[in-house]
Amino acid sequence: MKLLEYQGKQLFEANGIKVPRGQVVASAEEARTAAEALGGNAVLKVQVPVGGRGKAGGIKLIDSADEAPLVAEKLLNMEIKGFSVEKLLVEEKMDIAKEIYLGLIVDTDTGNIVMLFSPEGGMDIEQVAEEKPEKVFRLVIDPTSPPPFYRLRPFIRQGGFSGKLLNELTQFAYNLLRLFLERDLLVGEINPLIVLRDGRVVAGDSKVEVDDNALFRHQFEVNFWEDSDELEKEAREIGVTYVKLDGNIGVIASGAGLGMGTMDLLEEVGLAPANFLETGGGITEELMYKATKLVCKNEKVSGLIINLYGGVNPIEKGAKGIVRAIKELNPAPPVVVKALGNKQEECWETLRSGGITVVNSVRTEAAVERLVELMATQKQ
Repeated sequence: MKLLEYQGKQLFEANGIKVPRGQVVASAEEARTAAEALGGNAVLKVQVPVGGRGKAGGIKLIDSADEAPLVAEKLLNMEIKGFSVEKLLVEEKMDIAKEIYLGLIVDTDTGNIVMLFSPEGGMDIEQVAEEKPEKVFRLVIDPTSPPPFYRLRPFIRQGGFSGKLLNELTQFAYNLLRLFLERDLLVGEINPLIVLRDGRVVAGDSKVEVDDNALFRHQFEVNFWEDSDELEKEAREIGVTYVKLDGNIGVIASGAGLGMGTMDLLEEVGLAPANFLETGGGITEELMYKATKLVCKNEKVSGLIINLYGGVNPIEKGAKGIVRAIKELNPAPPVVVKALGNKQEECWETLRSGGITVVNSVRTEAAVERLVELMATQKQ
């Protein structure tokens, strides 16, 4: 579950992480009122669950409350990466002395929780790591025995900080770590963590993702999730992980690694994924039926690749769901299914009987190559 910036900041503030003064608005007049409360000098930021808002023109500075309605009206009529702008965050304009990066992630390669810290904030941490690797500090966190405040001080000190500022930055790191563990987050990122010229330190932005599998433990208020995309909302109801992307090839996989590997191979042959969809291990006829229909509701989808592996879980029932879904589509896109594992022969037979192309190689490259062939044939 991804939180919008203002939602993440609400969570931050409730857990001792200071944020700028601001207000969420949904109209031009509300923007004027919010700007007036801040003395006229403000920044208006669109609230959408994707990055790159600034480059897309979704962040604007104003010098007076009178500017707010016109600027807000334009922002509220924007669409960024397929998401319509419904809300803005109107915040105080900040006099920045220093931008820092602070974040916690679950490393997908190792499964470890890692705290990342860099005195070079305000830009992608991946870019900093590539250009100035000596400026990115990592600390592996044991969730069963998280470090106390005093152990985080030497970690933050590596950024060249000392005195009162070191203590305050350490407090931010400690509070963020406590929030990350208590709320079962997958990502908790402050970029930039801003040191103001008046001495205050505030979270200039928020990126927060909560583990869907742990939502039942936390009872988030309804306003902590707003489905800006109908397909992602439907995916949540189905019980699959779905992220809409900008390409035209639908992707369904029975695991996150399998899905991302498939997407990488598509990119290598010049095909752009239209989505990421992970079914998880519970492959049933109804789940695969709904997942297939969901992916194909995206009008951009002109090809579909399904990559399944069944260990303990048999996959032949999922094949029935795929066939049922494709038969209901008119027209149906070219479809290739790579399926291996428990009851694979029965799965292949069901798919072939339904007119669906099956690849029984262990190489996902073979499935991608077959999809390219099918799509080329369809264009002729």
